[in-house]
Amino acid sequence: MARAGAPLALAAALVAGVLTGCSAPASTAVSAPAAPAATAAPSPSPSASAPVPAAAAPALPAVPRVDAGLPASAPAVPEPARVEVPALGVDVSVVPEGIDDAGALALPEDPGVAAWYEYGPSPFADAGSSVIAAHVDSLQYGLGDFAALAGAPAGTEVLVRSADGTTARFAVVSVETTDKTGVPGATVFDRTGAPRLTLITCGGEFDYGAGHYLSNVIVTAAPVP
Repeated sequence: MARAGAPLALAAALVAGVLTGCSAPASTAVSAPAAPAATAAPSPSPSASAPVPAAAAPALPAVPRVDAGLPASAPAVPEPARVEVPALGVDVSVVPEGIDDAGALALPEDPGVAAWYEYGPSPFADAGSSVIAAHVDSLQYGLGDFAALAGAPAGTEVLVRSADGTTARFAVVSVETTDKTGVPGATVFDRTGAPRLTLITCGGEFDYGAGHYLSNVIVTAAPVP
């Protein structure tokens, strides 16, 4: 379950450099995606506003700051443990993460492990955008499964599984490759509105001078009854 006392409103102008980890290219630059930037804080009281992390290398959208006082007792919602896109061969484990010391979403170095922004909605919640991101590639681990997301057709099935075996089914609605400076943070990290799943990774051209991809691949998927 998401941490009850976590700064749910800690969505703030977050990174401009979230997926700084999609830096070292595999042997060649991959037209894949980027990860989300979030603002996670230690664990202040529900009413405390999250600190604004320092901007890192351009990587992901700025997370909009929202007022988030947690209700006295938030309902338990399963946490995601795995994401699968059978048609694309995507099958990665998922771990909950906040932000790292650089102010970017903390992502596992292995592209085979994705990070769920734990201070935002869960894929099993009934409202808001649940954000899960992963590196597109790594010199040590090679190309990651999320590299395939750029080619996901509308309607592609996405499965999110929790540790207790609960499965949430989604269908891809859109796939966008956006310059890192133009990612709609308010939409990506929205905690309200219809429930949806947002998958992010690095993509587009690789800037060898800067050491990172210039774009983000953002996949939006809607729940399937």
